[in-house]
Amino acid sequence: MQDYCERARRLLEASKNAENPFDAYRPEVPAGVFLRPEEEEFSRMEQLGLHELSKLSFVLIAGGLGERLGFSGIKVSLPVCTIGDDYSYLRFYAQYALACQARARLLDASLSDDFFVPFGIMVSDDTHDRTLALLQDNNYFGMRPEQVDIMK
Repeated sequence: MQDYCERARRLLEASKNAENPFDAYRPEVPAGVFLRPEEEEFSRMEQLGLHELSKLSFVLIAGGLGERLGFSGIKVSLPVCTIGDDYSYLRFYAQYALACQARARLLDASLSDDFFVPFGIMVSDDTHDRTLALLQDNNYFGMRPEQVDIMK
């Protein structure tokens, strides 16, 4: 905590003196790689990625309400209309995480039955209770309760 306060004081002093702590930095766009599904490099990279599934975790930022969309609930409870009326975004994300978890188990026989892909949900005071209720009312969409961390 002391380090945090000292850093804050330094940054505030620099701001007061019109000093920009980022002056020495120059933004640059990384070269990156463009992968096409029909190319060999795509398949090679996909295989490398699949073998990292056991190290995967999900974080969903779910602190907003759907008011701007004319929806009175939390945004993650909005239906993904093309799939079904009761198929919410949270259900979609949970099922995706469970699919990754199942694939990781197929690829790595050493994973125990206790293995799961962690699923974190960042919420606000406005969405915490409703998000928890949505999960509980839907049996966590197949995830284990201990798999899900809700953070404010």
